[in-house]
Amino acid sequence: MNQGLLQDAVIICGQDDPIGVAKIDLPSGSLLAVRGGQVLALEMIPRGQRIALKDIPAGVWVVQYGYPFARSLGIKAGALVSNRNTENAVPDVDWARYQAPPVTVLDPGLASRTFQGFRRLDGRIGTRNYYLVVPASMCASETALQVARRIDESRLFHWRYPRVDGVVAIPHSEGCGCDSGLPIDRLLKVLKGYITHPNVGGCLVMDMGCEQTDCDRIQSFLKQASALSSKPVDWVSIQKSGGSVASRKAAQRVIARRLPEVNRFFREPVSVAGLVVGTECGASDAFSGITANPLIGAVADRVVQAGGAAVLTEVTEMIGTLPMLLRRFRSAELARKFQGLIDWYEDMARRLGVSLTPNLVPKNIEGGLINNVVKSLGAVMKGGTTAIEDVLDYADRVKRPGLSIMQGPGNDPESVTGLAAGGVNIILFSTGQGTTTGDAIVPVIKIATTHELFRRLPKDMDVDAGRLLDPGASVNALGDELFERVIRVASGQRTWSERWKQRQFQIWTVGKLSL
Repeated sequence: MNQGLLQDAVIICGQDDPIGVAKIDLPSGSLLAVRGGQVLALEMIPRGQRIALKDIPAGVWVVQYGYPFARSLGIKAGALVSNRNTENAVPDVDWARYQAPPVTVLDPGLASRTFQGFRRLDGRIGTRNYYLVVPASMCASETALQVARRIDESRLFHWRYPRVDGVVAIPHSEGCGCDSGLPIDRLLKVLKGYITHPNVGGCLVMDMGCEQTDCDRIQSFLKQASALSSKPVDWVSIQKSGGSVASRKAAQRVIARRLPEVNRFFREPVSVAGLVVGTECGASDAFSGITANPLIGAVADRVVQAGGAAVLTEVTEMIGTLPMLLRRFRSAELARKFQGLIDWYEDMARRLGVSLTPNLVPKNIEGGLINNVVKSLGAVMKGGTTAIEDVLDYADRVKRPGLSIMQGPGNDPESVTGLAAGGVNIILFSTGQGTTTGDAIVPVIKIATTHELFRRLPKDMDVDAGRLLDPGASVNALGDELFERVIRVASGQRTWSERWKQRQFQIWTVGKLSL
């Protein structure tokens, strides 16, 4: 054997992929052992970048995970696959090839698993028990935040109410100074999703008193949606209470009266079918779709096979994936509805005269993602392998078990907020460059794509998915391990984002082309 032959230096994602991803820097002249043969690196192949494993003639599709993400301009075996030798293009969707997927069969072993959750009056299961302070508009946001922080940061509060995970506010920039149609409708839907969320045991809504979404408007909306019967919801108006100081005192009195009631909830054994797992990725690199995202997908599969639900969002990061996902949709109608989500983004971009390509940020490209489609192919790995049972609008409540796709941007805080409003009670979040985003009421498990990132951010990353790059590692074994962690976190174990109170809340503003 050639002494300079490099073994296990390239990751091949699909059995017949003509390219691989470099696990380490490959200097020009490196000789690689690949599929029983050898490939000579014709140039420097940086770690995380793609190398051609055979000649890919001009006009032929360049494929990863078994699916095209670009067209070759003529690539020699051993060459770096980059924007200089590829053309951004994907094949048309062949709707004639659609076939309904088989019904997902529950796994008896998984379906018998339990975690310690909060059983709510509406039948849903909470993984946390928060008291939530909801500002009705941007004008009430700072006062609501001051009220929540004053109580939440008190040591006496945590001693008196050990089963209340915190008093949290969700300040935002919506509710007035805008059109009275879609922007207000979206705000009301998101606030309803948070107020009625199973991770919330009680809620106080605070308004200024003159905004479009004052307490009367929100209360009327919740009553129409039959959303006021499952928990205590109280109301304080800043103007009617006599100003900011008086309203803070009034709010604190209300919360002091309600906290004993919220504290009466106990964790109890509940089925894993009560889990609704949200999936998210942010600051991706070339290894996101190889380590962390497939690991999240493995857990999504386990939850679905236990009778639970999972949600895939960030539609801007699914562009070009319909050929990959087509046969997973429960019906052709759902597949066309998904295509409609993509079409909405592309139409909006045309109307505004902008491009969707900035979704691929410089750090993504530096990390090895040469175009939006290859990024998307890796991103949808978070959805696992089961059938897609539903397609939802932004912040729509998750209606059924199995995997759903939710409309939403790639902007992390906005898409996480949409997931939480939809009712997910735990979020798995992959990152390749490192991001600390959390959520106000839902625990977020941060999954690093590489050893290096896990070591660089040791008190922000919960899981090191870089172990999948180690010899002998398998998605199945590490998927089992992450599934056990999900059960522990759902049962109350805190994540790093929770410890540092990373309580992001940001609504996707109507008319904003968030990428």
